Amino acid sequence: MSVLNDDVEMEKIAEDELSKLRRQFRVMEIDRATVMSSVQPTLRMQRNIIRSLSAELDKIMLELKLTNSTSNVLENARTREKLITLLKEHEKYSAEVRDHRSTIRELDFLLKQVQKEIKSLKSKGTGLEKDYADTTNQSMVVQLENRLDTAMKKFNTVNSDNYKMRLEIDCLLRDRQFFNMTWRNQIKRLMDGKAQILELVEQAIGTYEQREEWCAKLDALREKAAIDYRKHCLEVRELQRQLDHSMKLEEFLRTKGTVRLTAADAKAEAKRLEQQEQDIRAYNNYVNVLDAIKEYTGEQEVERLTQEFTRREEENYALFNYVNELHAELKSLADNVAILRTALDDEHAKHQAKLYKQQDSIETLRNTLENRRKESDSVEAACLRSEETLTILLQGVKTLAQSADSDSLPLLKLLGKSLDINVTNARLYIKSLEKKIVEIVDLIKVDEAVQRYADAKARTPPPGRRARRAPPSPRPPPPRSLLAHA
Repeated sequence: MSVLNDDVEMEKIAEDELSKLRRQFRVMEIDRATVMSSVQPTLRMQRNIIRSLSAELDKIMLELKLTNSTSNVLENARTREKLITLLKEHEKYSAEVRDHRSTIRELDFLLKQVQKEIKSLKSKGTGLEKDYADTTNQSMVVQLENRLDTAMKKFNTVNSDNYKMRLEIDCLLRDRQFFNMTWRNQIKRLMDGKAQILELVEQAIGTYEQREEWCAKLDALREKAAIDYRKHCLEVRELQRQLDHSMKLEEFLRTKGTVRLTAADAKAEAKRLEQQEQDIRAYNNYVNVLDAIKEYTGEQEVERLTQEFTRREEENYALFNYVNELHAELKSLADNVAILRTALDDEHAKHQAKLYKQQDSIETLRNTLENRRKESDSVEAACLRSEETLTILLQGVKTLAQSADSDSLPLLKLLGKSLDINVTNARLYIKSLEKKIVEIVDLIKVDEAVQRYADAKARTPPPGRRARRAPPSPRPPPPRSLLAHA
């Protein structure tokens, strides 16, 4: 009865273990299916994003190469020299205009003085003196008017040239503003593209590491299967050797113990003995195999051996199916990679054709590009100044955050990032500074409210008792960050 109870318990344990393994296998299958279904659209979307970003990067690199070409550099140098000469001419003509204006003012003043003298002489002189004075005054007036006319003509020509130069300078300023706006947009797109590329690279690295892990597991399963196969072959060879030895020994003993009979009896006896020998051989074979199995497994009961064999067979079959599925999956992934490579080659060919088409329109665009490259040096200088100003501001924010014991510094340390401030984590520093300022303001308000309450309590003594001096109310200690800052 105890043996039967042990057998029943072992069967229950084996059935429980089998059901548990089946549940685990189903869960693994479901997880694998969900992972594969969720990863493929993400990978497709990431490939599309990488393709678009690589196309945009090629365009940006082409524009940068065109910008840094020798022809554009020489054209910028010529434009700079032309602008310098135009500015010098503008200064010269403006100086001439100022001189002419001062001359005109002096002539106007002299003209007014002469007219006053003429009026005084007219009022004083009579007869021939008046006629002579009139003639001399008229000749002087004519000369002065001629000089005034020539000066006004020169002034008008200089003013018209100045107006043309102003119009040209306004046009150049508008082009510069358009170029600055385009430059900022391109820089923003470039930074966004770099961030997306970094994110995609991280995701690709994670996927590759997961693939390497699965390949390692598959190689381990293959090695284990090969080792089990070699062990099985060795066991089969040993059992066959023992069987052959038993058969030879039995035949030798039988031939030694047989009695000579007649031909018919000998034939019947030989047939019977042969049948009996076959039965004994099969029985011995089965006994030897069973003994070898019992010796190998260390289990003497046949039922437990059958249960263990069934369990091992199911495990081997499950592993074999899992390996086949992994192999099929790897094959499908290899086919997908080949398809994607062909698609990538097609897209590359299309991109090259598009580039060839764009090169035809480069000549027309180069003329417009040359007009918009005139202020490149000043724009680069302004960009450098703005970057230096931004660096100074970020360093100031970092100094304030460190002096105020900002909450962002421990967070960055826990995240394993450097404490150097940049454009991405500047918002975190600023928010922590704002939070610290709000906390300090709240503490100051609470301190003021406590002080006011203490002062009011000191000014109003309780009725019916002698007024006592109110002890100073305890003020809350300032935060450690303020003490450190002080």
